[in-house]
Amino acid sequence: MNSIIDLLDLEDPNAVVTETRIEGNVKTITFETRPSIHFCPQCGFRMHSRGIKQRKVNHPVLQDNYQLMIILKQRRWRCTNPECLFEMNEHFNFVNRYRRNTNATDMLIIDAFRDLSATAADIARKFYLSDTQVLDVFDRYVKLDRLPLTDAISVDEVFVDMGPKCKYALVIQDFHTGEPIDMLRSRRSEVTEPYFASISREERLRVRYLISDMYNPYLQYVNRYFPLATPVVDSFHVIQWLIRELDNFIRALLKRFKERDRLRQGQLSMDLHREVRLPLSDEVYLLQNYRWILLKNRKHIRYYPEPRFDRHFRCLMNTYDYERRFFGLNPHMKELRDFIDFNDRYAGAPEGAARQLDWLIAFYLNCGNPIFINFARLLDRYHDPIVNSFIMVSRIGPGGLYGARLSNGPIESIIRKVQDMQRMGRGFRNFDHMRNRFLFSTRKNPVINGSAEASTIRKW
Repeated sequence: MNSIIDLLDLEDPNAVVTETRIEGNVKTITFETRPSIHFCPQCGFRMHSRGIKQRKVNHPVLQDNYQLMIILKQRRWRCTNPECLFEMNEHFNFVNRYRRNTNATDMLIIDAFRDLSATAADIARKFYLSDTQVLDVFDRYVKLDRLPLTDAISVDEVFVDMGPKCKYALVIQDFHTGEPIDMLRSRRSEVTEPYFASISREERLRVRYLISDMYNPYLQYVNRYFPLATPVVDSFHVIQWLIRELDNFIRALLKRFKERDRLRQGQLSMDLHREVRLPLSDEVYLLQNYRWILLKNRKHIRYYPEPRFDRHFRCLMNTYDYERRFFGLNPHMKELRDFIDFNDRYAGAPEGAARQLDWLIAFYLNCGNPIFINFARLLDRYHDPIVNSFIMVSRIGPGGLYGARLSNGPIESIIRKVQDMQRMGRGFRNFDHMRNRFLFSTRKNPVINGSAEASTIRKW
């Protein structure tokens, strides 16, 4: 019967199994201690037993369809010295006093919090506990500190909406490993100023690259906290700005052609003295269905040379035909795609990227199109940080080290996990709990209370 103790990993050499039974989906195992002589810890007199008290505890190591219930038969001992009369209960090593769960349950609960899709209610149902109990276990053991700064760090915000002083939390990430360094309750200077000032100057001088979006306070971190760092504006945000402007440009163009068709249809109806419905014009058809020709990265477009029949044009067309017709709507649209192509050509060559960027800025400024001019001013304002995004550094991936451009892509991915966690949990009210759970779930080897590692928790 003691093989059951080894199977359940209950470390107590004095415990023995006296009974096992199954009732429905509940499996019950009864434990007792081996008979032994007890002496009073107060006076040293021999003690005698005053009976046995039963105690039920949970030990959730079985499949989800079953519940394991452990019954502990604990003897109560009293000192035979009439002047002492000290009393005590027997105890088992695998469960603490006044607890209804074994000590292993705490580690299993903590390990369950590694899954960001699992809510506290899900974990509570799995271990037959209440939401408050599992949250108390997690908060008791998991209090994570920040990781040391490295030479390349990324910063970005995530919307948490926990009041006016905790609306946008700031996430700091190690670009090389992808692990989050820390999460601050706000991106406001009243929070970031004392935080970064508390980090030693020697550690802050290690930072060589600070990667962010075009939010100016982030770029100012270089001068305020990291004097040896180079600011890097993630090219993704520049492309995102351009695509947003291009999309607005296409919408305005589409609106203009629709208005033209509406006026033409109205005039024709008046001339013929009856309602006339004109077919969809070529311009509206192309702008509604083929805007991806301009907005999509060219290397992601699959060009089909084989023609296919198009019901609108009533002829055979391939990708090149659609592209030629689309760019024929406006002579400037093809030139608007030049920056997207430029962004893919100079990885690892910042000097060449700087020369090409200077040419693009000059070209856009002299085109006369408002979108070109606004975009050129944006590129000129963030010229050096944009060029710095073409620098290549090493990253640690599943297959080992590899070269990667400096970008906020990794931190955007990890911020998505925060958003998923908030959505699955239907929001959080305690920032410290949310921060600890986020860091605990996204770090490879998080340390629990500075001692035990989560990676060593046994998987049952």
